[in-house]
Amino acid sequence: MKIGFKKLGIDISLNVLRHVVKVGLKLGVFVLIARVLGPEGNGKYSISILVPTLLSKFLNFGIPPANVFYVGREDVSVKTAMRTSLTLWTALSIFGISVGGVIISLRGAQWFPSVPYILLWMALLAFPFVLLERLFLGLLQSVQDFKRYNGAMLVAPAMTLGIAAVLVWGFGIGAVGAVAAFGSGYFIGAIVAGLAVRPHLEQHRVEEDWWSYAKNCVGYGWKAHLGNVMSFLNYRADLYLVNFFASPAAAGIYVIAVRIAERLWILSSAVSTVILPRLAEMHTEEEKRKYLTPLISRWVLIASFGACVALAIIAGPLIQFLFGQEYMEAVGALLLLLPGVVVGSFTRILANDIAARGRPELNLYTSILVVVVNIVSNIILIPLMGIKGAAIATTISYSINGVTKIWLHTYLSGNRWWETILVEWEDWRLIRKGWVAITK
Repeated sequence: MKIGFKKLGIDISLNVLRHVVKVGLKLGVFVLIARVLGPEGNGKYSISILVPTLLSKFLNFGIPPANVFYVGREDVSVKTAMRTSLTLWTALSIFGISVGGVIISLRGAQWFPSVPYILLWMALLAFPFVLLERLFLGLLQSVQDFKRYNGAMLVAPAMTLGIAAVLVWGFGIGAVGAVAAFGSGYFIGAIVAGLAVRPHLEQHRVEEDWWSYAKNCVGYGWKAHLGNVMSFLNYRADLYLVNFFASPAAAGIYVIAVRIAERLWILSSAVSTVILPRLAEMHTEEEKRKYLTPLISRWVLIASFGACVALAIIAGPLIQFLFGQEYMEAVGALLLLLPGVVVGSFTRILANDIAARGRPELNLYTSILVVVVNIVSNIILIPLMGIKGAAIATTISYSINGVTKIWLHTYLSGNRWWETILVEWEDWRLIRKGWVAITK
């Protein structure tokens, strides 16, 4: 069974390297803002940038994964996908800014307590650029051009770090400077990502009916889109509820634990980026797909577990060194998040397999269940246990998501459930083969 492990391995390795660099850049932003602004200022910044982040999640209508699915299967050209994406982006940007403006004007004080209006409005204006960057990156992913994809994805965090260093640390502008750096970083990132797509447009001069594709794109995309929205809410509901039930300072401390924990998804994120178009491409080669998904799922789980154990050992000294004594309360929350992070790592691979089979709605149904559990758990536990309660609620929701994804993958693929999590003899054989190739 020839799957092309060499190219797959190269693509994954490059994506892992890019994720490591991106994590370093984002960590630089977190450390800089947390150190200069303190827990309360850091909390206000983190809550305010939820506005463009939430809007880009709610209003992308699944366009990026739909492009990956249809372009990956060669059902549509990149040129048509690009034109469709830009047309939809224009409409969604106008709608998003309008809705966001109404929410901030009418409910800003109630929904974002203690966060200044100027931060919310500045963050809202960054929304179109956050959305546009993601659309362009999705097109690069759809053609598996991971060289340009990796380079373009690093632009936004690199620019954010550089501009934040000047505005926040250099000129002392505070949270306003931090939000301005966020928006500027994505503005530049969107331009660079768009330029990276251009070479692929020249290779596809025949253009299909973009309106027909737009209907197919949204028809597939909304299923993946709502699933992604629910997943994102699951990732961020705890932060919002900590700010709502506790304070911006508590949110500023808790976000440190969340951001560090999520950095352990480097491998699963890198693999997911590569594996979705590859699995879509294998729609006529079911045996290869049945073999590949559990194999990668197991490897991601093993690597993520090892990383979580290592982080648990150094969590205290690491947070004190990077952020200072005032953030040490984040250590307990981080340790409680780690079991959920381990489960969340391999479930991304299974979710991509489900989407590549043309069944993204199943991810949606799972996500709705998980979000309900997460929100209810947070509402119960945060008033009782503070940020530790939020961490426990999140881990519970991740675990339910993991069990459900295993069952769905088993049902759709015909694989046995334990093949996605338990090491097999085939794994050691491939590891030994790879080691021999490296040491020759």
